[in-house]
Amino acid sequence: MDTYRETIHNINWSDLLQQISTILSRDAKALESNVNYYMKLFNDSNTDKTKLNNIFEKLQLEKLRHAYFSELFIRLEEANYKMMIMSLESCIQQETEIQNRTPKDWVATIRFEDGKIRVYFMALSYYQ
Repeated sequence: MDTYRETIHNINWSDLLQQISTILSRDAKALESNVNYYMKLFNDSNTDKTKLNNIFEKLQLEKLRHAYFSELFIRLEEANYKMMIMSLESCIQQETEIQNRTPKDWVATIRFEDGKIRVYFMALSYYQ
């Protein structure tokens, strides 16, 4: 069984993407079950047409929602974006360890140098 955290602010990028993947997979299975239920009702001649239409509209919205979130997830999984975000997280964590406080405001520059992603990080202010 999958365990989900109520708060996600302290979860790292890789774990967050894994959680999203699990949720999207579960949603895809639920969507498939709902489509099968709709098809069962669609083939039943005694089904209320208003109920069938409402289920159809709900399914269309669920399919669109799933398509959008799946596409967003696929784009976030792109290696360069993933490396940039993980590098930023690492910079924030290192700065927190060095200063014993978390940066509140910061500036980062991300550059591609010699085929590698380099992150230059500067904290501007800190949480007290």
